[in-house]
Amino acid sequence: MSGRAWRSAAVAVVALAAAGCGGVNRRFVVESNVPTAQVYIDNKPVGAAPAHAPFEYYGYYTIRLVHPDHETLTRRVHVVAPWYAYPPFDFLADVFWPFRVEDVRRYYFELTPIRRPDPGELIQNADALRTRGINLPPSDEPPADDPGPRVLNPPAPQQLPPAATPGPQPAATPGPQPASGPIVPRLTP
Repeated sequence: MSGRAWRSAAVAVVALAAAGCGGVNRRFVVESNVPTAQVYIDNKPVGAAPAHAPFEYYGYYTIRLVHPDHETLTRRVHVVAPWYAYPPFDFLADVFWPFRVEDVRRYYFELTPIRRPDPGELIQNADALRTRGINLPPSDEPPADDPGPRVLNPPAPQQLPPAATPGPQPAATPGPQPASGPIVPRLTP
């Protein structure tokens, strides 16, 4: 190989090595005043705070922190794209830039503890509500969906005693019979 071929091969190897070393490493770091709070980014669990998670695109994300002794906190954050994330610089930064670019977005959230009610205060409030309920005036109108009074145990239907006179019973007369159910008019053509 000639000297020129060696130089061309060396430049190609260096260019390929540089292309493989570059790129953009995008990640979140979510911190909190409660170190064991569970972190969710767009409803995907990431881990306990401080949590590290990669992200692919710039834009809006929903970050939620959950802890049993603290109120759940949900925030919508906007990750603004840097200058090298716009075309044609994004292609150059991801493929040809020989150095690694670290894009770390740090967010810190303060969780507030859940206020546990005092049992004495809770009982006092319940007694006050009970007293208000007892002292309410009766309503003038029944509710619209009230079907009326309900009978829990309706009396059994009374059966009439059989005829007391023995012997033949009178024959039934043909003609209209009394209705035993609801009266329905009969239509004749």
